[in-house]
Amino acid sequence: MPSFYDHFRACAERWPSHVALEIQRSDRMESYTYAQVRRMAESVGSWLNEHGLKPGDRAAILADNHPFWVAIYLGVIVAGGTVVPLDTALRPEQIAKLLKDSGTSLLFSGSKYLQPTDKATSHLPLKFISTDNVASAKTPNERVLSNLSEIFATDPKDFSPQPIDTNAVAALLYTSGTTADPKGVMLTHANLLGEVDAVFSRVRLGPEDALLGVLPLFHVLSQMANLLLPLVKGSRVVYLETLNTTELLRALSERRITAFAVVPQFFYLIHERIFKEIDKRGLVAKRVIRFLMGFTRVARKIGWNPGKMFFGRIHALFGERMRYLVTGGSRFDPQIGQDFYSLGIDVLQAYGLTETTGGAFLTLPHDNIIGSVGPALAGVEGRIVDPHAQEDGGQAVGEIAIRGAVVMKGYWNRPDATAAAIRDGWLHTGDLGYFDPNGNLFITGRKKEVIVLSNGKNIYPEEVESHYLESPYIKEICVIGLEGSPSDPNADKLHAVIVPNFETLKQKRIVNTKEVIRYDIESLSASLPSTKRIGSYEIWQEDLPRTTTRKLKRFEIEKRVRENYGKTAGEFEAAASKPLSAEDEQWLARPEVQQAIAILKDESPSKRGSIAPNDNLELDLGLDSMQRIELLVVLEQKLGGSVQESQLAEIYTVKELVNAVLESAAQGGPARQSVGWKTILAEETTDPDVLELTKPRRFSAGFLFVMSRLIQMLCLDRFELRANGVEKLPAHGPFILSSNHQSYIDPFVMTCVLPWPSFSRLFSVGTSEIFGTNRFMLWLARFLRVIVVDPDANLVPAMRAGAYGLRHGKVLILYPEGERSIDGAPKNFKKGAAILSTHLQVPIVPVAIDGFEKVWPRTKPFQGSFPLRVKFGDPIYPPPAADASEVTYEQLTGELKSRVVTLWRQIRDHHES
Repeated sequence: MPSFYDHFRACAERWPSHVALEIQRSDRMESYTYAQVRRMAESVGSWLNEHGLKPGDRAAILADNHPFWVAIYLGVIVAGGTVVPLDTALRPEQIAKLLKDSGTSLLFSGSKYLQPTDKATSHLPLKFISTDNVASAKTPNERVLSNLSEIFATDPKDFSPQPIDTNAVAALLYTSGTTADPKGVMLTHANLLGEVDAVFSRVRLGPEDALLGVLPLFHVLSQMANLLLPLVKGSRVVYLETLNTTELLRALSERRITAFAVVPQFFYLIHERIFKEIDKRGLVAKRVIRFLMGFTRVARKIGWNPGKMFFGRIHALFGERMRYLVTGGSRFDPQIGQDFYSLGIDVLQAYGLTETTGGAFLTLPHDNIIGSVGPALAGVEGRIVDPHAQEDGGQAVGEIAIRGAVVMKGYWNRPDATAAAIRDGWLHTGDLGYFDPNGNLFITGRKKEVIVLSNGKNIYPEEVESHYLESPYIKEICVIGLEGSPSDPNADKLHAVIVPNFETLKQKRIVNTKEVIRYDIESLSASLPSTKRIGSYEIWQEDLPRTTTRKLKRFEIEKRVRENYGKTAGEFEAAASKPLSAEDEQWLARPEVQQAIAILKDESPSKRGSIAPNDNLELDLGLDSMQRIELLVVLEQKLGGSVQESQLAEIYTVKELVNAVLESAAQGGPARQSVGWKTILAEETTDPDVLELTKPRRFSAGFLFVMSRLIQMLCLDRFELRANGVEKLPAHGPFILSSNHQSYIDPFVMTCVLPWPSFSRLFSVGTSEIFGTNRFMLWLARFLRVIVVDPDANLVPAMRAGAYGLRHGKVLILYPEGERSIDGAPKNFKKGAAILSTHLQVPIVPVAIDGFEKVWPRTKPFQGSFPLRVKFGDPIYPPPAADASEVTYEQLTGELKSRVVTLWRQIRDHHES
């Protein structure tokens, strides 16, 4: 039977001058024809035979993607050896472990990997060949036998390829680091040809095709898609010297690419880029685009794809000649796939493992079932082992088993692992899934990753993670199971590690990361069964560890979580500390910076023993929005300067904060003469919408009052509205109405029971996320006397707006929770009401509401009629302004919450009785 190399050589003889391999550099393109690649490969093969490489001997490659990498691969197998491609991201000691395990005697290494690998393998009988194509007068040491320049200079015309046994091992690939125990997968020459035959039963490639190779060649998907498959059909492969978005899109545009196989992350980045551009176009444009996407989706069901006509610029991103976009290596988000389909773009999903020589399943180009990896390729069989019915009545899920010519020979020197994986000719993949009636395979998770709770429930972490990733503020998430104590086995819970999407947070000028993530987790949890909800979570600021194909390294994440779980803050801080750069050390050595750091240590709630320049003000130092303002004022008083309020929402780290203050002081800005909210609230506002509060509006106020009475009549009839304690409202002067928050309808119902003297003086501060979306909403806000600011990003203007209205005798509606409750129960109260009350010397009227969350829950649309209750309490009068302090604010906030909770419980108890 002809070998893979025989097929390649036939292409080289048929199309010797056709370009086989290219590498795109920043300033030029290097191209190598089939004849040149064959000559380089056979030069390597000849050199290896001359230097004693015997059939089956292992030769490893540790180098970046390049045509020379391919020449080495081909040269080793044509010489009868076994190729051992190595992950360039591994540490030198990990490389040494794999070289020892494989019994490799020769390593082709790039120069940047050679020295550290040489040091780590000093105890091994290993020789090196430098892959840099430059002649060197001196080699680093006697272990370096040659370099490619010298090898390519030899003439291989008398070289005779070794006879190849199709059952001999062609490549030894170590599984990616998703587990702590990588195993060497033995792929035979028959496996390589089996994969070639299987893939070409589904797709077509020829000399006119060009493939873009961005995945590292040490990975099986890349070896198949960007080496084996194209080189037996006369196709061209383009590699990139530098992998970044700019170079990748340039290659897609300029190199006439027709096929591209890559991990899902690429499509996620393109998807994000597309929809960010769409979001910038305004509401009307977004609706038009969504309509066209829906129209395209429907049209495609009857065989017409207008996507290229509607979305030509998006299609142009992938190049005019693109025929196959394929993703594999890890789970592909079905929603992303659906969006591309609605744009008229098909992303085919492949499924396979290193143990199956790459792809074993692939969606049909003419029938792309989103969410599926398609039916098995020709010569491959799949089945589900031990299927178990699902709680939701869906398809029974079990372990996926595969057999066929693509299945590996076994694991290198691991007969036990081989016997466990291959049983009766079937490879048990460890992946879980099910088949639909048409034979399309759906992957649901990984058998080893299934979390089994003490109640026997099986939880698939990828399913849970996918649900919580609907939050735009969560960039990454990994869910693990944490066991409860032996005395309380029901305390088992799902624990998540969350990486915030800092880019989105900065774009939306959100500094309270913990709050928005908690809010979204609560909202998203409400639509999950209780067993699938996250019970606890922690926030990491660095990306989660992943393999080269973007799979989570769950064992590493879980190990770190368990090591740190239950540690005190000090212990965790010590474990998480990182070495500082030379630049940061120089910055910290500045006297004015040391003074600022000392202030931060005194003022921050976390009381950290050490503070680093890149520490996050909220996540590391524990500062909320108000504490950030208070800390800034202290820094300004002691260091000088006055930072512009517009900068505050752009400051996230210690270094950014300190530099902003020092730069302001250096510019000669006036330093604050006193510290605290008294100073901040005393400064005059220039916001025209705030200044409007003092202008009389008899007609509009009267109209709104009439409308409020109509709302009252509706609520009395439809919602059995009951309001108690209205008589407790102060008859004159300004005050603050502070209620718990349950629903969007809260302010409309609460104000519909207010008497005219209070109603006519009402105003509130509303978030720009609701009222700043379009002109109509801005007009409505002015009409309703809602001052539109973002309290998170612009806390100072929001507080000044409240102070201005109160100073001029108005009544402020303020929700101290800052968010709607998920279950109706009052949550944490912020101290804004207490600060305003103390410094403006106005009372706070506690208000409790109930039933509103049933009418319009936070996570659902309007639900219908339910009884509504409102109860006003006795006004709370603040302490003297001279006594204002952090302790005073906390005490007043605590009293306010206690009063509201008491009133709320009274409503509940009365209603239930």
